Amino acid sequence: MSLITFTSDWIIRSLAIGGLAAACVFLCPAAWRSRLRRSVPAVAFVMLLVLPLWKFAPVKIDAPAAVAGLAAAAPSDDWQWLALVWIAGAITCLARLLSGVFAIRSLLGETCAVPGGEWSECLAAAQEMLGIRGRVHLRLAGPGFIPSATGLFRRTILLPDEALHWTVEQRRLVLLHELGHFRRGDLWIHALGRFACALHWFNPFVWALQHQLSLEREYAVDELVVEHGVAPADYATVLWEMAKSATRRPSAAAAYLAMAQRQQGKLEQRVRRILAPARRTSRMAGALDAVVAAGAVALLVFCSACRPAAIASPAGYPVEEIKLRLGANPFPGEAP
Repeated sequence: MSLITFTSDWIIRSLAIGGLAAACVFLCPAAWRSRLRRSVPAVAFVMLLVLPLWKFAPVKIDAPAAVAGLAAAAPSDDWQWLALVWIAGAITCLARLLSGVFAIRSLLGETCAVPGGEWSECLAAAQEMLGIRGRVHLRLAGPGFIPSATGLFRRTILLPDEALHWTVEQRRLVLLHELGHFRRGDLWIHALGRFACALHWFNPFVWALQHQLSLEREYAVDELVVEHGVAPADYATVLWEMAKSATRRPSAAAAYLAMAQRQQGKLEQRVRRILAPARRTSRMAGALDAVVAAGAVALLVFCSACRPAAIASPAGYPVEEIKLRLGANPFPGEAP
């Protein structure tokens, strides 16, 4: 497969997969999209990252040559420039991604362990409550730092220096929130999404899915904390205080998850959801939600493996005929 064909196939199928996933997330009725908004974007990221591997065993679908032969019919110079632009954009985004990872590593080198056995006891109790095994590190990252979770392999919770003066309840709520991200594997999904955005930087659907998934991730963790016996009012208060007192946060968006950020009304929306009366979901509604999410994921996986196979169009024009017609002089009576 030539670079021109690969690039055109990559771009067209990326837009198709991203558009399908975005349609499933944003157009589905609100009562059915709880699992959709959390599962479909993650699956879409995986499909987009393994997209080049599908060329070895694609599911060919008959399509008119006017659709399947777009890459062949277009001038090769256009696709060459397009390939170069995509490569340049991907390198730029990946460089920013790597710089963020190195920034976090540098930040971790400047932190210090949280002293005292009270924090260790509180952390052990929170881990037991959420069923999290293994070691989780607690580090002080300086004054005014927003509580954050980081580390794919070395799980670490970053705390501000002011955490040494928190109450027992504040410690417990903050630890439950950050540990909730580790329990759900949010850091892995977040890194996956950022990597997909770097490779598919030209695709607006991918960025929209990443943005929506970041919102749903925080909603899910908030629900997880409240479900474990935390009073919604107390949790919302701590969340607001953490965001209000934070004056600095890491610059590496791909390598950490902050507890709360005062951005474009997101914090206010989270607080409203936390304080809203709990809605009981019937078993029928929950089953329907699961079926719709599973169907959307299956459709997404199938469509990502499909590629149109060039055949003659209904009018009987093969790809070569289309190329000749596109390159013909539209005014045959005049000199080209």
